[in-house]
Amino acid sequence: MKKKWFRALSLADDAYLTEAEPGRDNARRRNNRRVISILASAACLALTVTSLWLFLPYDKTPPSVEHHQNNDYYAVIEKLNALKKVESEYNNNFEMIMDDVEDMFLAGSKGDAMNSAPESAAPEEDRGSTYEEVTDNQVEGILEADRIKRSSTHIYYLDGNTLRIFTIAGLESEEVGRITPCGMNNYSSSYQWAFYLSADCKTATVLTQYLNETKQKCVGIVSVDVSDPAKPVEKNRVELTGNYLSSRVTDGKILLMTEFVMNKNDMDFEKEETFLPQINGQSIPADCIILPEEVNTTRYTVVMKLDESTLEIEGQSALLSYSKDVYVSHDNIFLTHVYADTYDEGEHVVRNSMTEITALSYKDSLEKKGTAVVRGYVKDQWSMDEYEGILRVVTTTNATRALKKYAHSYISAEILITATGDSNASLFCIDLKDFKVVASVEDFAPPREEVRSVRFDKTTAYVCTAIEVSDPVYFFDLSDLNNITWKDTGTIEGFSTSLVDFGDSYLLGIGREDWSTFKVEIYEETEKGVEGFCKYTLKNVNYSQDYKSYYIDRENRLIGLGLTTHSGRSCYVVLHFDGYDLLEVANVELAGNDSYKRGVYIDGFMYMFGREDFKVEKVF
Repeated sequence: MKKKWFRALSLADDAYLTEAEPGRDNARRRNNRRVISILASAACLALTVTSLWLFLPYDKTPPSVEHHQNNDYYAVIEKLNALKKVESEYNNNFEMIMDDVEDMFLAGSKGDAMNSAPESAAPEEDRGSTYEEVTDNQVEGILEADRIKRSSTHIYYLDGNTLRIFTIAGLESEEVGRITPCGMNNYSSSYQWAFYLSADCKTATVLTQYLNETKQKCVGIVSVDVSDPAKPVEKNRVELTGNYLSSRVTDGKILLMTEFVMNKNDMDFEKEETFLPQINGQSIPADCIILPEEVNTTRYTVVMKLDESTLEIEGQSALLSYSKDVYVSHDNIFLTHVYADTYDEGEHVVRNSMTEITALSYKDSLEKKGTAVVRGYVKDQWSMDEYEGILRVVTTTNATRALKKYAHSYISAEILITATGDSNASLFCIDLKDFKVVASVEDFAPPREEVRSVRFDKTTAYVCTAIEVSDPVYFFDLSDLNNITWKDTGTIEGFSTSLVDFGDSYLLGIGREDWSTFKVEIYEETEKGVEGFCKYTLKNVNYSQDYKSYYIDRENRLIGLGLTTHSGRSCYVVLHFDGYDLLEVANVELAGNDSYKRGVYIDGFMYMFGREDFKVEKVF
């Protein structure tokens, strides 16, 4: 009772409580010790768990695939399985956290660097049409697919996933027919579509990108009968999994290049469709797969040879871990594989970007001819050229350096491509008899330069490099590979993303005057080098860097291309070089993506095509 009474006194002195309940203080101490002991045990346990989480090494061992040894694709499975391991740049979580902390301190300076460099009545069936080439092909006689083709009487334009056909009649021109390949409505406007028109103008071969019924990306080759332009009819098709990359037509054969990309987490070696390209539902044969020594991506570049008239497959090949850059000469298809070459240099580890170039001969069947290796990476198809048995290649050479104590930092070939710490430009000449480099000019540009555009013309080559907004253009004389001469022709403000031989000793550059100004410039080839002759500029516009989107007419000295202003005006501009200046002869509003806009000049009229849009303008 006394205990209860003392407890009821809210203002009671602790001394009286202690006197009234002498065991209370000891019990409290025991409870405190018990709590402290529990907390200490929990802290130790948390520290142990945290230490394990921080310092326990990552398990980077891929699962065993030995039970697949009898599989025809075992060599492929081994290469792909190695990519299933934990491809982390760190050995444990502690390294990852410390690297993130370091990045926080470095973010400010990197951010500043990036911010310094600020998209009617139908006519009767036409029986007398002749084919007229519109696309400015890289190699004469090797036709490239495009969104526009023409005959002597009609223009064919691939608008999104719909082939539209127009008469050629000046201001009276009109659309007379259209077709959307059946079952291919599930497409994205970002997908690449292109087509060919046969030499007799009776067949259009459409190369399509779409999602099939299972939502898998597929490429379709669809043959369309356009002998009656008012009633186009689908004839035949071939389907394969993947993405469309590029294609060519030569001697009635289609050379088709596609990409098959796998998710390494979805690869199931019991299901071939998850790790092998499929053509008409069948896996590509094992003996048609080319494997590089180092596989660093879960991607194939697939090459097919088909008969243009029947779409019969005459050859197929798949190159694992190869990139999207494809160049086709009169005899060979050249494909590239980028990887990192790592070696020690004193206290540093150096990683160089390297490119393996494989040639496939396509004259009879698709057959591997050989492989060469060069420093650097190739920007695009225009950076490669075969001439008299020699492959000439221009690369951006690049490397990263790190102290050995930071050597755990993983840098992929793709990251090396974008790095600029030790970048430069180099030219390599490869003899296709033995695929040896027989001549080279290495690191000919100032430090930190990158290749912006390349143009070969038989025994000469022009290379534009830039990193800042300036445009060094280098001229190479390749007539004697034992004595290659070259010179810096001077620096021109801005840079060109495309260099074009415009005829009559003129060079055309399309690019930037500065980061906010679009530029088309005519350069004149003189004894001193390449000098700016005249130019056309527009402020605050975006332009396409897809070369096929430009209309290049050397005979009439016309350049056409789509532009979009920063205020949102979408237009098509036509320029005429009169020998003295670049004059704007048309500037019309035209809807659509600049990469997909097309134009063609015929008998005084400019025919321009955009997204569900069509304009005709008299220009002469």
